[in-house]
Amino acid sequence: MAKKKLLIENDYDFFLFGISCPEKSYRLCFALNNKLKAAFSKSKDMEVQEKNQGVQLKFPVFAFRNDEMFTDYRVIVNKTENKFLVPEFKQADYLLMVQGSMPYSDKNLILKKIKEIAFVQTAFEIDPQKIKSKENFIF
Repeated sequence: MAKKKLLIENDYDFFLFGISCPEKSYRLCFALNNKLKAAFSKSKDMEVQEKNQGVQLKFPVFAFRNDEMFTDYRVIVNKTENKFLVPEFKQADYLLMVQGSMPYSDKNLILKKIKEIAFVQTAFEIDPQKIKSKENFIF
């Protein structure tokens, strides 16, 4: 009898922004709440199994759901215990993940508003398709 393999392709249909900011996560979320008219609050930590070591890493997450636009926003701390969620972007202290029916044109507005925050050093868009560690974003 022939063996059959099931190939599963994950959907990476979200926007991802890197944010360089020396402030604590709660301060960044407070500023994002004011700039984006959001209501970020502490959510369940993202748990990632470290490859080849069996260690479970926990990355703090702050979440907000816009019910009118059916859009989920997550601020994820990129570094914990000297390990990175997205090691290709070590300069990003935080990652903003936007999932849902947000119009493509709004991403530039979000990026602009993030850069307006006084203590944000820089913010940039990350293409989820091009990062090696994109499996970490599958919930």
